[in-house]
Amino acid sequence: MLGKILNLQTVSLAIIAAWLVPALLTTYIHPDEIGVRRSLTSGIDSEDFGQGRHFDLALLHSWYRLPHTIQYVEFTGTQTLDLRTRENNVVHVDVAVIYRIVPGEAHKVVREGFADSYHAKVQSVCEGFLREHLAQLSNQTVQVSEEREKVAKSAIKPLNQQLRQYHMQVVDSGVVIRALQFDPPYEAQLQAKQQFAVQAELDMAVQNESKAKQETDTVQKGIDKDVALEREQWNNKIEEKRKEIEVAIATVKAQALEYDKKVRSEADAEYEKLVAQGERAEAEAEALGKKLEADALASKAGKTFSAIEAVRAFKLGNIELNSSDPHFLNAFGSMSAWRRFFLAD
Repeated sequence: MLGKILNLQTVSLAIIAAWLVPALLTTYIHPDEIGVRRSLTSGIDSEDFGQGRHFDLALLHSWYRLPHTIQYVEFTGTQTLDLRTRENNVVHVDVAVIYRIVPGEAHKVVREGFADSYHAKVQSVCEGFLREHLAQLSNQTVQVSEEREKVAKSAIKPLNQQLRQYHMQVVDSGVVIRALQFDPPYEAQLQAKQQFAVQAELDMAVQNESKAKQETDTVQKGIDKDVALEREQWNNKIEEKRKEIEVAIATVKAQALEYDKKVRSEADAEYEKLVAQGERAEAEAEALGKKLEADALASKAGKTFSAIEAVRAFKLGNIELNSSDPHFLNAFGSMSAWRRFFLAD
């Protein structure tokens, strides 16, 4: 049991030591900071320390924390940069300078004693330089944004040469002229001049609009005329085509009527011819039938057939005969007598 307690205490001490030792023997530098370490024995270390934990000993080391991010020097509001143009007019310029510590030289800032005063020194250098550099603008060019940007961009390199002594540098496009304003009397003149220029442009625009309207009306009239001529030409073409089509239709109808009459007349003639041939054939057949019937009846078989038919149609009626009469026996008393009666043989 005692061994378990000792093991538990050992583990607890190890955990506490693992937590306390880094806190006691290191310093943490944040992402937005540059760490500069000072030693009581060797002075300022010749390196910049970035984000993370770095070794130090209590009472032996101390730390300076400088900004790792960009910084601003602004001349704005009541602290605008006042300068004179080439024409000796005072203009109040709202300008900002964006700068940072030269990478790897934060320890030099501390070593040379600028850790607490570098911002004021940068502001002083920028103010003096920009007063002189921006004074090259004239009353006209200072109002043109492209010219202002050009002058601001050209200020970066010579400004960095002056800030190099404090281990600072202006970033790319780090000089920004945000606004400017002349003294009230000259500003009023500029406003009037701008209004006059705007009015002149407005008048010119009205003139151009009137001119454009006239040109448009002229063009529109020409277009309307061309459209009318084109419409008339097309109407004529349509009328010609309509007439051609009507003639073609009439021609087709006439040809169809002529063809119909021709075919009908030929058909009627053929019909009459065929009817006549049929009637003739019928008459010939009837005559031939009668002839054949007569020939058949004239033959012995025909005579027999005629006799049979006569017998079928013969009706003697009620006759009183005297059986003792010899004429009766000669006339009806034998088959030969009846044969002679019907067959006439």
